[in-house]
Amino acid sequence: MEIARALVVATTSANEHRWSSVGAGPKPLVPVATKPILFHTLDALRGAGVLETALLVEERSTRAFCDAVEDGSRWDMTITCIPCDPGSDVIAALGAAHDFVDGEPVLVQRADAMLRAGLREHVVGFARDDVDALALMLVRPPAPKPPGSMPGGYLLSPGAVSIMLDTPAGRDPLARLRGHGSHVRVLDVEGCLACHGSESSLLEANRHALTGISTDVDGVALDGCEIQGAVVIDPSATVRNTLVRGPAVIGPRSKLIDSYVGPYTSIGAGVRVEGTEIEHSIVMDDAQLLFVGTRLETSIIGRGASVVRRFDMPSAVRMSIGDGAQVAL
Repeated sequence: MEIARALVVATTSANEHRWSSVGAGPKPLVPVATKPILFHTLDALRGAGVLETALLVEERSTRAFCDAVEDGSRWDMTITCIPCDPGSDVIAALGAAHDFVDGEPVLVQRADAMLRAGLREHVVGFARDDVDALALMLVRPPAPKPPGSMPGGYLLSPGAVSIMLDTPAGRDPLARLRGHGSHVRVLDVEGCLACHGSESSLLEANRHALTGISTDVDGVALDGCEIQGAVVIDPSATVRNTLVRGPAVIGPRSKLIDSYVGPYTSIGAGVRVEGTEIEHSIVMDDAQLLFVGTRLETSIIGRGASVVRRFDMPSAVRMSIGDGAQVAL
C-alpha cells in the first residue's frame, strides 16, 4: 500500500513555549542547519515518495507558510495549505483535510517531527506488512523507551482513516483502531520534535539536522583556514584565518574572519563573525559577532542581532534584549 499523500500539521500546540530569540513568526519556519524546520520535514517526505502534501495551518499563518513553500516545485511536490484550528491532533487534521485524503492511504506528521532515519523504510514496511496503521513514536537516545515519548507520525490505510474520524474527542485513536480489529503497529524511532519545548529543543533539532552531513566546501576560498570533520560552506561565503570544526554549516554571503566555529553550529546567510569563538549554537541571518572576548556556546543569536565587543572608553556591557531573553556572562 504505497503512500503518495501526506498531511503535515503546522499548528501551534496548546502549551507552546515562546521563543524570545526568534520573534513571533511560526516556529516551523525557524531555521536549523540554515533552512526552516519545515523544509527538513518536506525533504524527508519527498525522499519517502510523497507527491502531494497538505499543510495544515492556522489562518493567521497561512500567508507565511504559503510564501515559504511557494508551489512546492523545490521538492517536485504539490503542496496545498488548508486552514486548521490551533492545537489540532491527528483526528482534527484528518477531518480538516478529508477531501484532500479522498479515500487514499496517507501519512500524517507534525511539521517539526525530525526522524534520525529516513521515512522511506517505514513507508515500505507499511506497504509490505499490510498493516492498517503504523505509529512512529519519537524517542531520544540512549534510553529505548523514555517516559513522554510522542507520536512523530502515522501511516494510515483508508479504513483506519475512517475509524479515526469517528473517534470521540479525548479518546486514544490507536485504542479505537484496535477495538475495531485493525492491525496496528507502534514503532519507537529516534528523533525529536523541534518546536516542542523551550529553545533547547531548537538546539537539539539543529544537532539532529547536522548529524550525517557530508563535507562540501567546493568553490570556497579558504585562506589560512583549517576544516575538521563534516562542514558545508556556501560558495559565496568568505572564510579567512578560521578553524571550522564540524558538523557545521556556513550559509551564503557570510564572513568568518579570525574565528573558531565549533561542532553543531549553524551560521545563517549574511552573518559576520570576526575575532570570535562559537560552538553548539545557531546564528540566524544577518547577525554579527565581533570580538566577543569569550567563547559562545549553546546559544541562539536571532536575525539581525549584534554581539559586539567595543574598545572605546569607558568600558561597559551594553544590552538591548527582548522579553524572556537569557544572558549568561
